[in-house]
Amino acid sequence: MKITLEIPDNRADFLLELLRSLPFVKLRGQAAKAAVQDETAYLLSSPANAERLYAALDRDRRGQRQVHELPDTI
Repeated sequence: MKITLEIPDNRADFLLELLRSLPFVKLRGQAAKAAVQDETAYLLSSPANAERLYAALDRDRRGQRQVHELPDTI
């Protein structure tokens, strides 16, 4: 069986990562050759996100940590 998906560019990386994790999926063409981008690389690819990430790391190094409780329901 062959399935072709048209995915918006802003969702493609997520979907490719998900599909690669499935042992019964075989990717071909550009999808098979596309590089997997880890979360840190993704965050650093945007100047605004990179600034927030570096600021958070700096606060952590100085011991200025914040503890947040997760809500019971979302």
